[in-house]
Amino acid sequence: MKTKRHPIRIGMAGLCLLLASANALATMQQRDSNIVELVSKSELILRGTVRSVSDGIDASGFPYTKVTVHVAEAIRGEVGTEYTFRQFGLLKPRSMGNGLVNLMVTPAGWTTYAQGEEAILFLNRHAKYTGLQTTVGLAHGKFKISRAGASNDTNNSGLFAHVKVDPALLAGSERQILSSKKGAVDTKAFVSLVRKAVNGRWIEEGSMRNE
Repeated sequence: MKTKRHPIRIGMAGLCLLLASANALATMQQRDSNIVELVSKSELILRGTVRSVSDGIDASGFPYTKVTVHVAEAIRGEVGTEYTFRQFGLLKPRSMGNGLVNLMVTPAGWTTYAQGEEAILFLNRHAKYTGLQTTVGLAHGKFKISRAGASNDTNNSGLFAHVKVDPALLAGSERQILSSKKGAVDTKAFVSLVRKAVNGRWIEEGSMRNE
């Protein structure tokens, strides 16, 4: 006789495991991620404008934030003019209507999004079981575009640290941003550098690497 499994108990166990994994991942990825790691680990690299941000709980009980981006350029990967993905965690605590409150919000150190902001996203593959997706290096993998240039949530700390690129492949503006230690960088030069690295397979060929 088969034993019946309690779906709610399994769901809660899964949620606890996912939350623990999320916090562990956030802790592991607090260190700086440089441009070599961002490019080499990303499945998609998109430049676009955030169209909408919402949250919810899926059929399996996993809390998520859903982000839809109007894509201006897919630097890596093939997507349409809009791309939607889900990241773990709610935007804010949510009443469950039974006296309980779901407190599983986006963990500290993870990427956050705002409608109307322009950004460059280095996105991991979807998680195998949940379908959720995060930026590579979490807060390191999203670059907000402003008048000052492109900058991630760590103010580009360590972005070009220990990075070696064949000088013959670089334009002057690209050489300049590679020498940057911290702070926003010229958006056009940054996008050009990433596009060249992807299209030219610089990392695969060893033209861009960690020293």
